[in-house]
Amino acid sequence: MKHKPWRWIFTGTCLLLAVLLLFKVRTILGPFFLAFILAYLLNPLVVALERHKISRKKSILIVFCLIITVMIAIIFLILPTLYNELSKLAVILPNAIQLFTEKVDGFRAQFKATGLPSRVALVLDQHLGQGEVILANRLNLFLVNLPKALSTVTLYILSPVIAIYFLADWKALGVHFFRIIPQRGRMEWRRLWQDINHVIRQFVRGDLVVAVIVGIMIGIGVELVGMEYALLIGLICGVFDLIPYFGPVIGAVPAVLLALSKSPAMALKVALIILIVQQLEGNVISPKLMGDSVGLHPLWVVFALLAGGELAGFWGMFLAVPVAAVIRVIFNHIYFRLVSSKV
Repeated sequence: MKHKPWRWIFTGTCLLLAVLLLFKVRTILGPFFLAFILAYLLNPLVVALERHKISRKKSILIVFCLIITVMIAIIFLILPTLYNELSKLAVILPNAIQLFTEKVDGFRAQFKATGLPSRVALVLDQHLGQGEVILANRLNLFLVNLPKALSTVTLYILSPVIAIYFLADWKALGVHFFRIIPQRGRMEWRRLWQDINHVIRQFVRGDLVVAVIVGIMIGIGVELVGMEYALLIGLICGVFDLIPYFGPVIGAVPAVLLALSKSPAMALKVALIILIVQQLEGNVISPKLMGDSVGLHPLWVVFALLAGGELAGFWGMFLAVPVAAVIRVIFNHIYFRLVSSKV
């Protein structure tokens, strides 16, 4: 017993040094974090192959051969099309911004000519000007950071390789982690991890699959009506569909604006396609594939989205629902732990 304080001091010192080291090398942690996520997402596929009497090494090899095949298909089939669409967009974007500016100026002239009180007209004019400045600043920030983002992507090429090592030692990592926990609390931590794991897998199997289906349907729909940038529009709508409630609306705005650069009729067609697909998602696709994927009340979902957006912008909204679901699981375990200790 007299060695126990020294053990805690040693453990605390090691943890502090580890945190300081990770803080110093935080710029290279991204590939490892992504590799861990890949291993976590791919582990169920490896386990499923193991159930068919295939060794773990062979299962990992099969899964990564499948992933490499998909990546090659993306590189050679999807990326060239996406690059062409972005190139076209870069050419027409200055003209589109000029047209938008002219429309805004025309709108200003119209509401000034309506005889509005000078104070009201001044406030509207100021807010329109601020909107133009914000839009221009966001666009400029995106273009400035784009080369840096593209150069950072090369670092993440290592992630699939690191993920192979994570997958190979996945069971051992779990065993070593739970060995750190005292014996009397080990089963409770296992139950907590199982519940968190269930919530995250429900989100991945439900929301991600639905978002992919929505993106494909919208992309095909806008292609059928003759709209350019079908792949880009489908990608934007699919990504934003991961954000409940607000995401479909946010994703529809750039899609409709792109269509508006061609004609108002095309913008109406694209808006109708997005509306139809979203209705199919809400009434057919999501109920069939998801049900209540993370078990959160709608009020909590809205609160989580707004809080996530306030704290971390787009990524905060993107991760708000699964993070809120995990927090709910943790608080439920703490609550039942406190209640059971009083009984």
